[in-house]
Amino acid sequence: MYPGPYNGSYATPWLWVDGRQRGYNYNLWASYVAEQILVPTPVQITLIGSYDQSSRNGTIKALIQNDSTDDITAWVSVVITEDSIYYSAPNGDQWHNHVCRDYIPNQSGTVLTIPAGGMDSVEQPFTIASNWNEDKCKVVVYAQSTTMVPADSSYPAFQGAEVRVLDLVGVEEKSAHGKLDALRVTPNPCRGMVSFQFRTTSRAPYEVALLSSDGRLVERFAGVAEGETSLRLRQKLAGGVYLYRVTVAGKSHTGKLVVYE
Repeated sequence: MYPGPYNGSYATPWLWVDGRQRGYNYNLWASYVAEQILVPTPVQITLIGSYDQSSRNGTIKALIQNDSTDDITAWVSVVITEDSIYYSAPNGDQWHNHVCRDYIPNQSGTVLTIPAGGMDSVEQPFTIASNWNEDKCKVVVYAQSTTMVPADSSYPAFQGAEVRVLDLVGVEEKSAHGKLDALRVTPNPCRGMVSFQFRTTSRAPYEVALLSSDGRLVERFAGVAEGETSLRLRQKLAGGVYLYRVTVAGKSHTGKLVVYE
């Protein structure tokens, strides 16, 4: 929706950060992005979903938490991107990352009004085209303000999150049949420390993974369980929304953990 800087066109890679032009000087880009990352935000996004490699179809669900004391209205956009695309551009660049392949369902996104201290979600099916490298594809979700900033005519982003498409393979949003029983995550919400408790009906390998809202692995437990299993985090968590995934015998159960400051 923004015209290119050269009479409406682009001649070189050009950086925009939250709608603001940051130019073509590569050496300055990192500082611009780092500065923006440090801006506090009341919005947290957690991504869960699934992907079938045989059909190349998947589903992504974005859980969007509003930790502020006011309602927030946002455009929520779901984007499929691909890395490592070869194209010999006129400016000499040959390899291109974070290339937008598709907006799901379209570039307008979904408008949500999230109440103060509440949560809402957006769920979208997606397809990875046959000429895209699924190993290099990601699902990116971002929530963007619907209120224009007059100074630069921008609509700032509240928050974003991403997940590799292949990291969604084999993930189910339900308990494993016949293996995982009575999963408890307590307390939830919590104030920094939490325990995972579950029972297995037979001896089986397990993994418990806790991820931050941007997909970073925070803590992981793995072993072999039989009967009652109880695990307690080894570290105190910072405030925010986390995703947990408990996998037993290859079947997974995912959920959300809210941590208060």
